[in-house]
Amino acid sequence: MIWTVITITCAPEATDAVTNALLEAGCGGVVLQGDNPVQIQGSLPVSNAVAEKVQALRLHLDRLPEFGLPPLSEPITLHDADDTEWVDVWKKHFHTAKIGNRIVIQPSWEEYAPQPQEVVLNLDPGMAFGTGSHPTTRLCLLALEERIEPGMTVADVGTGSGILAIAAVKLGASVAYATDIDPLAREVSEKNANSNGLQGRVLVQEMETFEREAKGCQLIVANIIAQIVIDLAPTIPPRLDDNGIFIASGIVEEYHDRVRQAFEALGMTYLETKRDDIWVCLVFRKTTHSDTASEALPALPRGNYPWAV
Repeated sequence: MIWTVITITCAPEATDAVTNALLEAGCGGVVLQGDNPVQIQGSLPVSNAVAEKVQALRLHLDRLPEFGLPPLSEPITLHDADDTEWVDVWKKHFHTAKIGNRIVIQPSWEEYAPQPQEVVLNLDPGMAFGTGSHPTTRLCLLALEERIEPGMTVADVGTGSGILAIAAVKLGASVAYATDIDPLAREVSEKNANSNGLQGRVLVQEMETFEREAKGCQLIVANIIAQIVIDLAPTIPPRLDDNGIFIASGIVEEYHDRVRQAFEALGMTYLETKRDDIWVCLVFRKTTHSDTASEALPALPRGNYPWAV
């Protein structure tokens, strides 16, 4: 596949804003290089829609000074690349890392000798987002480490590389349903699940299948972006068992209260917020009683959504 690689050079203070803008534009992941300035790269599949998306990105980033951030250091640049170039980029910047007390993210091209009690996630992100390096992914992993109990049924909406579904099962869940609106993400996440020996336990599904089968869950996680999490809200309680947990991230601080209000309006009980710089991860519990066996399961929201962010 051929990709349009978008390169943006910015001051360190603008890194999070630029990263979020690329993810919201539909880039499956980003690569950061340098300290001051920072060079940030994201990619979009070559299509007729790329020019429109890049123009919208330019207009959005032209407004950085309105929010007290320095303007871009250089004009946005574009070039085309194939999958091979991106594999080399990932290998240069993605290395084994420990998150929390037990979770270790190991790239498929590196060796690692695990310590007792550690769970190792062997990962090849490909072009799908989710290496554990982004704050939202780390926050979700920390929440999973604290909340997963043996035998749980878990669902992961917007699975990206499959990292959260894989982590859930490695931490003790019996099965994790996973879906993504992006076929490439589903392909990558299934390969990652298989490379971790989790065939039949991490079930990567098209959205329609996921909608039918992902129910009676004790925990659901969604690492997307704030507005999509809000749109997703009505679909979560019917899929959760009573006292089930919902973990939501991909959310910047300014949208924290809107996300919290959306779920509290549905009877979900807010438990905690984890924070990393401008990013937040909210945790809720379903405390209202319902008969999930007979409750209708609503469809997930459709649209031109960058689910895996």
